[in-house]
Amino acid sequence: MRIIYIDVDSLRPDHTSPYGYARKLTPNIQSIADKGVRFDEYHSSDTPCMPSRAGMTTQRFGITTGVIGHQGNDGDLYLTESRSQRGNAPFLGFHLANTGGYHTVGMTCFAERHQAYWFHGNFMEFLRPSLSLGIDEDAADVADVALDWLDRRGKDDKWFLMLNFWDAHRDYQIDKATLDRAAASGPAPAWPDEDTIARHQTLYGAATAKDLHGAYGDPSPDPEITPHAITDRADFEQLINGYDGAISYIDHHIGRILEKLEELGIDGETAIVFTADHGEAFGEHGIYGEHAYAHPATTRVPLIVHWPGVTDRLPEEKRSHGGLFYHLDFGPTLCDMLGLPTPEGWHGKSFAPVLRGEDFAGRDHLILSQGVHTFQRAVRKGDLLYIRTLHPGTYKADPEALYDLADDPHMTRDLMPDRPELAAPLKADLADWWFEYAGRPGSMPDKMQQNLTRGPVLYSDPERYLERLESSGRRELAADYRTRLSGFLRDPHAVPAHEKPKPTPN
Repeated sequence: MRIIYIDVDSLRPDHTSPYGYARKLTPNIQSIADKGVRFDEYHSSDTPCMPSRAGMTTQRFGITTGVIGHQGNDGDLYLTESRSQRGNAPFLGFHLANTGGYHTVGMTCFAERHQAYWFHGNFMEFLRPSLSLGIDEDAADVADVALDWLDRRGKDDKWFLMLNFWDAHRDYQIDKATLDRAAASGPAPAWPDEDTIARHQTLYGAATAKDLHGAYGDPSPDPEITPHAITDRADFEQLINGYDGAISYIDHHIGRILEKLEELGIDGETAIVFTADHGEAFGEHGIYGEHAYAHPATTRVPLIVHWPGVTDRLPEEKRSHGGLFYHLDFGPTLCDMLGLPTPEGWHGKSFAPVLRGEDFAGRDHLILSQGVHTFQRAVRKGDLLYIRTLHPGTYKADPEALYDLADDPHMTRDLMPDRPELAAPLKADLADWWFEYAGRPGSMPDKMQQNLTRGPVLYSDPERYLERLESSGRRELAADYRTRLSGFLRDPHAVPAHEKPKPTPN
C-alpha cells in the first residue's frame, strides 16, 4: 500500500464541503470524502502547530514529550523515556520504516519555521519546498515537489508521503481575484453577527477584534486581503473570504496531486489521509484568525481517510463517524490497517474498525492542551467542555469555564458560576489524566507548571501588551488584565468560586 498524508495548517473542518460548508470551494477534498470515511469529532491532543506535530511524530501526549509550545524549552522534545513511561516509543515514521519496510518522505518547511529539527526523524527522505512566500511555502511549491517525486518514485511500493500545506494560516497570501471568488461563492457564516462583534470590542488579547494582527498593533500586511481590525460584519466577511480563498487555493493543488495518481495508474492502490494540525477561531472567545485556546475551534481538525478496497465499499451510513477521537489514535490505526504491531509506548488506540464499517464507539472523553498562546487544559465529555486556564497569556480568560456545546456551540455562556456541579466528573478525568502522565514517581515534569511564572509570552509579552492597552485608551481593560494576571500567578491551580472574576459574554 502507498499512503499520502495531507496535513493542512490551521484548517477548520467546517470550512470544507465534506463537513457541510455552504461555500463549495473544495471539490477535490470532497472527492476524497466520496470514497472515504469522515470523522466529525477528531481532535489534536496538543495545540497548536509544534505541539500537534510533536504528538503526531511521537504518538504521545505533550505532557510526556515535553513539547507543549513554541518557545524556549516549551518546544524541546524529551528524547529519553521517563521511568514511569515504560515501553519503547519510536517515532511514527521510524516505526513504519523499521518495522513495516516503508519509505517515508516529508515535504514541508515546518521544521525550519519552528526550529523543530526532531521532526526530520520521522522521515528517511526529506524534501524542502522553495520558500517563495519569504518564510513560508506556497501550495504550488509543495505540489510541484510532490509531483516531481511521484514521477520518479510513485510506482514504487510501500511508501508514506507527508505533504504540509501552509496557506490557510494567516496572513493569507492570496491575490485579490482569489479572495473575490471566495466572496462570490456564497454568504459567509452567519455567526458572529453584528451584536456579537460589537460585544467583542470590549475584549482584549492578541488576535481579538481590536488587536487582530497581534498584541503590539501591527498593521495588516495587505489590507485588500486582511482587514486591520474586526469592527463589523464587513471586516469579518473580508477575513473569512481570505481564509476560504486560501483553502480553495490549497484544494486546487490537492487536485493536481490526485490527477497525478490517476495518470500513474496508482490511485486505486494509494490511501489518502486528509487532516490538519489544528483549527482556527473565527469569533469564538472573541478571537479571530488565531488558534489560542484549548477549545474545539482550535482542537477539532478534519480527518478523511480513503483506503482503496475498504472505505470505498462502505454503504453511505458508514461513511461518517461522530465519536470522539485523538489525532494520537491515527498511528495505531495505521498499524492496524497495515498489519503492523503498535508500539507499547504510544498513547493512542486504533479506530481501524470504523474504516472497515464495523460498529465502534469513540472515546469516553478527551484531554486537550494549548501551550502557545495560553496555558490551558480542557476536557471534552459528551456535549460538555471544561477549560482550566493555568496562564491566560494576553486573554480575558477565567481560571475555569464550562460550556454545553450542544446548546451553545460558540461557547458564549459559561456555566461554571451557576452549574459548577456539572464540571465535577470532567475535573476528575483531568486529575486522573494528569496523575497518569505527570504525577507518578519518575515522571518528567509538567512544563506548564514548570514555566508558569513566565507563561506563554513568545508572541505576546504581557508588559508590552499592557502598554498597548493603556496607550490606546483602554485603561480599564489594562487594569483588568493586571488583576487577572496576578490572580493566576498567585494561585494557578484553582480559585474558589467566590473569588472568581465574573465572566464576560463572548
